[in-house]
Amino acid sequence: MSTDANSQAAEAATDSLLGGSGRASTVDFGRLRPQYHAPMLFPNEVELYEPTVRLGDGRAAAAATAGVGARTVQAHVDVALPCGYFNVWRPLHPRHTAVSERLQRYMVQTTAAAAEDDDADGQGAWSSRVSYSAADDEYYQNGVALPFVKGWQRGALHAHNVFRKVEHDWGMAYLAPTPDAARQPAGIDERAVAVWRFSYAESHGVVDAVHVRAGFAVFDETAAVRWHVRRLDRVPFERVAVHELTPDELQGFPEAAGSGVQPTAEGLARRARVLAQHAGALLTYRVRGDEHNAYAVVSLPGYAADLSRHVAGAYGFELAAELQPAERGADRWQKAQVARQSLRQPVAGRLREGEAAMARCGLDVRVRLRADVPVDAAAVTAAAAGVRMDDAQTDFVVHVRDPANTVGALQPPIGAHARVLAAGSEYFAALLASRMSEAAARSVALEDMPYGAAR
Repeated sequence: MSTDANSQAAEAATDSLLGGSGRASTVDFGRLRPQYHAPMLFPNEVELYEPTVRLGDGRAAAAATAGVGARTVQAHVDVALPCGYFNVWRPLHPRHTAVSERLQRYMVQTTAAAAEDDDADGQGAWSSRVSYSAADDEYYQNGVALPFVKGWQRGALHAHNVFRKVEHDWGMAYLAPTPDAARQPAGIDERAVAVWRFSYAESHGVVDAVHVRAGFAVFDETAAVRWHVRRLDRVPFERVAVHELTPDELQGFPEAAGSGVQPTAEGLARRARVLAQHAGALLTYRVRGDEHNAYAVVSLPGYAADLSRHVAGAYGFELAAELQPAERGADRWQKAQVARQSLRQPVAGRLREGEAAMARCGLDVRVRLRADVPVDAAAVTAAAAGVRMDDAQTDFVVHVRDPANTVGALQPPIGAHARVLAAGSEYFAALLASRMSEAAARSVALEDMPYGAAR
């Protein structure tokens, strides 16, 4: 193919990618088109927040560089920066980050459902959410019923003697101790444990609140399911309290299956007292036994325990489920179940059901973040009054050295206004008031910091 034909083909490709919004990049790709390779995913996993890439006007760029001997293509890239990571490798994005354009047409959610999800505890919007459906064996992010991790074990930081059991005859799916683990003598190494990690240090945000909805069941008095939580800055786990509702207390919880109660004013008052007395505890209740299980205790459906007191102020946390098999019986490994869910109530692909679908997940973790260093917004606004916010008028330069290179090879200096920095940050206020060389040079280098976070 001739050079002219190559140029025409490149221009046609450029024209086909025009449109949309993006952030201009000054990278000179020459005759190369930018390629962005997403990490290798399981075939059924979906990248909800993939980068949006488009090219600028190739002919205008060529005219501007006429005689230089190289063709310049300007790329516009929208990159959704993560607010943290699920376990170690999977990025978590803020709750209100827009999903990829190719998926937006499927994102149907009523205003009422969105408001209920955003203000679930009456204190503000959630920042991040991860849900697991045992029926589909998939993890979902931010209430979108498309799997961002496929397979429960691929989404767990650590798993020991735990597997996913599917009962096609009973129509149930759940996590349970392996039969081999149940045959072992009791001991710390024989326990069945699954651990999930949530880390938000990437966004310099700390945990403000955590609500966990965990569906679990115990079908023998000698079996048990214990929940633990650990701040990432501490070594030991803390036990999460579990309270079994008494028959009188159950009158205030009509959502309990088979309770047969109707909501009344007295019942609602009793409910408020129970929630206040056992704040931060998972709630369970006893159900009527049958010929298969004389003993049955299950978690309260739809109830999310507030675990904020365990992890508030930390950059992240780990949630662990410990499953203890029963002491007797051939099927004693089945007597402790986590994330128990009906196969007749799947979640995958139910995008149009919104929160109604996500409510069926056997495990649901919602996290609200806050800035690790509070900024006085009023002071920043007052300092910025009358200041032109453009690079030509800045009087301070910030150089970011990002070892992870999160924005590619380009990390240009960031122009800023000294008085705005001093008003919004105690660090910069002390720096600019000192006799340090950075204050005299009106420049500072930030080491080991994500470029996107600094920007």
